[in-house]
Amino acid sequence: FSTDLYAQHINSNHPSNQLLQISQNKNSKFKWMNTPQRFEISTGLLTIQAEPNTDFFIDPDNSKATSTAPFLYREVEGDFIATALVKPDFKDQWNACSIFMMIDNLHWIKFAFENSDATGKSIVSVVTREVSDDANGAVLNDTDQLWLKMIRKGNLYALHWSLDGKKYFMCRLAAMPKSKKVKIGVEAQSPVGETAHHKFLYFNIESKTVKDLRKGE
Repeated sequence: FSTDLYAQHINSNHPSNQLLQISQNKNSKFKWMNTPQRFEISTGLLTIQAEPNTDFFIDPDNSKATSTAPFLYREVEGDFIATALVKPDFKDQWNACSIFMMIDNLHWIKFAFENSDATGKSIVSVVTREVSDDANGAVLNDTDQLWLKMIRKGNLYALHWSLDGKKYFMCRLAAMPKSKKVKIGVEAQSPVGETAHHKFLYFNIESKTVKDLRKGE
């Protein structure tokens, strides 16, 4: 894989990559939901093998609930900024890497770089309040890897994306039920295709309250 953006990040002023703190034998404060059959963490790069039929979605058309995708998370109390640099395996429809926030099985947010059926490689956000919506954002067919950021302030969540990890654009602002603690981490999926190998080149959770959710600062 290309390491250009990863190297650019390492030499920047971003907070430390928390993937460097995790090993396959001891996940520190991080835990798996739907542990993948195979994953690898090496020098801050996480590769997740997503098997077929892995996804998080509660279909608004038929209420079918799917909650099978690998999700590496830690529990966080209070406001935070979660940032990831993702490089999805886009070979099949709806394949994606995401930042994922879960309150419970019926209330969660998925913020993804996804191979959309409608627009190809795109920013996609799914806000689930007992049933999921499905919102396509910017189309980025010339990009293979992308920065994603999810910001919590109280019960509000702002979703931002960036090509270079410096200049961010807000995709969405959503309110969720109040919760003291949430699960926040990264998710990898292959809903309708074959086995996929998704890469997370960076992930960090910072306990911080921003002044302006739209600006992300």
